[in-house]
Amino acid sequence: MKESLFFSFSLIGQIGFATAVPLVVFGLIGRYFDHRFGTSPYLFLLGLTIATVVVFFTLKKLVKEAIAKFNKLSKEETNTKKQ
Repeated sequence: MKESLFFSFSLIGQIGFATAVPLVVFGLIGRYFDHRFGTSPYLFLLGLTIATVVVFFTLKKLVKEAIAKFNKLSKEETNTKKQ
């Protein structure tokens, strides 16, 4: 039970981190180049678009790993209950 609770909180943190960091980084990079080249808001929007793609693939990978780990934890808990 403790492991599954820790796993849940860990997954929530990973998802938040994997979402926030690319959006902030690519958004700031786009904003910087917009101010530098006077193209506002196009490079900012491009940065957010790139960040969205990065977030999608990162979350896809996290979910695949989470499902595998969840299945492993479920099997371990089932084996523990049988004994």
